[in-house]
Amino acid sequence: MAIIGADQAAGHVVRMIRTDPGHMNADGKTGAVGVGEDSGNFGNLMAEAIGRVSDQQLEATNLFERMLTHPDEVEAHDVTIAMSRAEMSLNLTKAIVDRAVKAYNDITGM
Repeated sequence: MAIIGADQAAGHVVRMIRTDPGHMNADGKTGAVGVGEDSGNFGNLMAEAIGRVSDQQLEATNLFERMLTHPDEVEAHDVTIAMSRAEMSLNLTKAIVDRAVKAYNDITGM
């Protein structure tokens, strides 16, 4: 197990590295462990996650519209599954945002 040295931590910033080839990198892939990996920042990760939620919402809406205009091309259960996925991801995103805002308010209230 690698120990983080004083040269790797400065202030409130700690550079994270993978130490096990079984762990995923920023691209979601496993493999050789590299010391100089950059996993991105929290803002980029949140923007990507919100983009995926938006894509799921658009997919569900498009499937629903196709079901209304061309009922023979789209199965009703596919629309239901897409809408459920979109709703679940939106609810999860709302919960995460609520928790982040609560944590921020708790920290600033200290």
